[in-house]
Amino acid sequence: MNTSTLPVLPQRSLRGGTDLGQLITILQDQQAAKLDLVLPTSQIRFNQGLLAIADQPVDLNNDGVTDPNGLYVGTEAVDQQIADLFGIPVRYLRRMRAEHVELLDTNVNEWAARAEGKRLVRLLQGSDPEDPTTSGIVRAVLSDRYAIRDNIDTVFSVLQGLREAGLDGSNISGIDLSDNRLYLAVNVPQIAVDAKELVRGYRSPFDSRPGEELPLLNAGLVFTNSEVGRGAFEIFPRAVLQVCKNGLTRKVDGFRKIHLGGRLEEGTINWSTATVDAANEFVRQQVKDAVASFLSEGYLENLRDDLLKDAGVEVVDVVGTVEFVSKKLQYTQTEQDSILADFIKGGQVTSGGVLNAVTSVAQRIENPDRAYEVEASAIEAMQVAAKFAAV
Repeated sequence: MNTSTLPVLPQRSLRGGTDLGQLITILQDQQAAKLDLVLPTSQIRFNQGLLAIADQPVDLNNDGVTDPNGLYVGTEAVDQQIADLFGIPVRYLRRMRAEHVELLDTNVNEWAARAEGKRLVRLLQGSDPEDPTTSGIVRAVLSDRYAIRDNIDTVFSVLQGLREAGLDGSNISGIDLSDNRLYLAVNVPQIAVDAKELVRGYRSPFDSRPGEELPLLNAGLVFTNSEVGRGAFEIFPRAVLQVCKNGLTRKVDGFRKIHLGGRLEEGTINWSTATVDAANEFVRQQVKDAVASFLSEGYLENLRDDLLKDAGVEVVDVVGTVEFVSKKLQYTQTEQDSILADFIKGGQVTSGGVLNAVTSVAQRIENPDRAYEVEASAIEAMQVAAKFAAV
């Protein structure tokens, strides 16, 4: 395939954005570059560590010529999916990729040749100026029962659901995008409750503002979606402490819908309008249900009161507590050091101070997926700190 005729690969990540127009432009560019194929598993082939698509028919349609054949660079998600598919330990797979790529090709190709069934391969076509021999990115290698729910459709469906529930795009307070997931944070400051006990003695690590000056906890939501098998479409309540914008995601109360449908036929997939419409209607209804369930003073009061059960335990051994929490929740050394620094800077020497330190650090993590994981762990971090400090 002549890769020089391909447009440049579209932008694939966004961190800490608030501009919906920018996000939609990125997703539209991605949508134009997407290509989905269903292949027999035995036809999966690696060449120099790249996925090699060969002997596939060229598609001629109103949009032009689509030639899927070529070499595609895999993401970290694909490494894990290939490892799971063929029973290869993922650490060994990545070692082969780094140290002996020919051995990686042999392992994958030999196991694939013995495999049965079919897989959905999701591609992003485009030229990479740094590697002109490739035809794009392989985004995922999934079950042939994967049910589509693409990010651009999710965004428009979420916006429509918000409008039908009395909100709009101005309530979108955070936008993050990675190869793995899309994240949309919704903030509703007009729905708030007094949270002075949660912020007593606390100072924002960003500007040293005392919690007593703005002791409010307001309502919000976070929506997440994956196009590549890294999780279901999900909605979680997300409260925000107004003094520091620390987000408290409560996953235990969330809605979740896995991407599972009927078996797909072999070949290039053109998802039907009916399939897309059904997925979009599901998202719209889930958004309205989430608004009704989570965006109320009553829900916030219950959340605040639940947090206060574990928030007031005094932390005497500061370093030991942060080390224990970090080990328990598998924070990196850099994350542990940052949490300790924010805990000290925040001045709230309680288990609630650990909660606030974790959520403030999450705001500064560059990787969107890791930032979300750390924020979502904050309530558990507080609970672990409370138990450790009480011993």
